[in-house]
Amino acid sequence: MSEITLDHHLYSFGEGDVEAILEDYTEESVIIIPNTVIRGLDQIKDFFTNLVTEVLPPGCNFHLHDKVIEENIAYLVWHADSDGYVVPFASDTFVFDEDDKIQVQTIAFVLQEKE
Repeated sequence: MSEITLDHHLYSFGEGDVEAILEDYTEESVIIIPNTVIRGLDQIKDFFTNLVTEVLPPGCNFHLHDKVIEENIAYLVWHADSDGYVVPFASDTFVFDEDDKIQVQTIAFVLQEKE
């Protein structure tokens, strides 16, 4: 069930465990963010390594506003705050394959660096 994978993904992200995050993706997975398409496990690993070390490390203030799951699609709305950055608004959409791996993820966000 996609919700189990999504919960694993959120827990692993909160822990900053990039290797565990990668368990939710395949080599064919794609993450789409503004102006960028991230493809395959190597690029996904680089993306999340940067995210959990530089932008939103473990212990940051992360608040999930909404989680909607419909069959193999999930939608999240959230905001976060770390020592160096504020994300006042973000949303993710996940599409899961038949093995409950994340096939496609889109992320829309506002990222503000703190001064």
